[in-house]
Amino acid sequence: MNTRNTFFYFYLLITLTILHSCKKDDDPSTKKTGVEVGLINPPNLEISKFTSLNISFQEINSGTSQTISQVPETNSLSTTLPEGAYNVSLEGEAEYSIGGVVNTIKIRGYKENFVVSGSSVNLSLPLFVYNENAGFVFQEIYFTGSVTPEGKQYSGDKYIILKNNSNEVLYADSLVIAQSSFLTTSSHQYTPDLMSEAFTSGEIIMIPGSGKDHPVQPGATYVIAENAINHKEYNVNSIDLSHADLEIPLLASINVDNPQVPDAINITRYIAIHNRGFRSFVLAKFNGINIDNFKTANYYTYSYTLTSGTTLNLNAYKIPNTLIADAVNLSVASEFQMIVTDPSLDMGWTYCGTVDADPNRYGKSVQRKVLSTSEDGQQILQDTNNSTVDFNAEQVPSLQ
Repeated sequence: MNTRNTFFYFYLLITLTILHSCKKDDDPSTKKTGVEVGLINPPNLEISKFTSLNISFQEINSGTSQTISQVPETNSLSTTLPEGAYNVSLEGEAEYSIGGVVNTIKIRGYKENFVVSGSSVNLSLPLFVYNENAGFVFQEIYFTGSVTPEGKQYSGDKYIILKNNSNEVLYADSLVIAQSSFLTTSSHQYTPDLMSEAFTSGEIIMIPGSGKDHPVQPGATYVIAENAINHKEYNVNSIDLSHADLEIPLLASINVDNPQVPDAINITRYIAIHNRGFRSFVLAKFNGINIDNFKTANYYTYSYTLTSGTTLNLNAYKIPNTLIADAVNLSVASEFQMIVTDPSLDMGWTYCGTVDADPNRYGKSVQRKVLSTSEDGQQILQDTNNSTVDFNAEQVPSLQ
């Protein structure tokens, strides 16, 4: 091989090497960009600590993905990514504090078509609360009722509002509401004591239906009224309940039936809502449960002794705690003695009025607080199983 050919091949080799190098430099997949992710707290919620965090970046064009698992000490984390357009998703757990009690929540975040290019980019990622086990909760209990302009107590206008606190359609069919037999204003040693395993009630009603007759959309409510009528026609200080979803059949002397609103099923006797708030409520689900069989299996005979030494023997029904989805203890500060649910269901209580027979309690309700807002704008209600911190007491009723 002569010198000219040697030089030619050497020159060709150098040229190809340079071209290959340039081609690699032009390949976007080799260009790395620093990404700084700022985590925006869920609306109205201050995260104190992240306990787990997985954030995935999926490049839209190639479909390749990269997942980072970190537990950042602050609301930011850093990584590097090849240039491209990404869909970003985050799942994790975090802690927040309410009333000095630390609670754990699940969080999510999502961002579409996030462009990564240049030497560095910043991503602000809003976080949202989610709960795969969320369901129906008590949103509001209007137990005080109203008075007439003459100051007389008015009957039949109390109501309960349930809310679908999940992100999917739920069915209210076979939901059960029960008012406690025990008073939160009395402290007794009940024998046998079953509170750790069941809720005691003699006033239990159920929403009728075959399973899918009463759909409730995510974030929507279901209103249960005593008399589902426009009470303003009889008492200007009362409210319009004619658009309720369900009404409670009451004692014949005070029952006013609205044929346009379905009646609840009285499993035992009707619920006579205590207008001073001395009793508690639970919400349960009786899917597939035969009522007669339930009553036979859960008939409960108990006794307690008065301070006078007299022993009382009484009967009620026990609702297993495993069936209970939500609970709210009610009481009044001057008379409170004990909660009447297992603390795993509710460890606190809420109120309207501060003393027994408080005249200022009328026309007020207890309403569950809003914890945060979901990704689609739905208000998520707070549920830490502590009514003391979960509810706003003495509120203006939401229905008017």
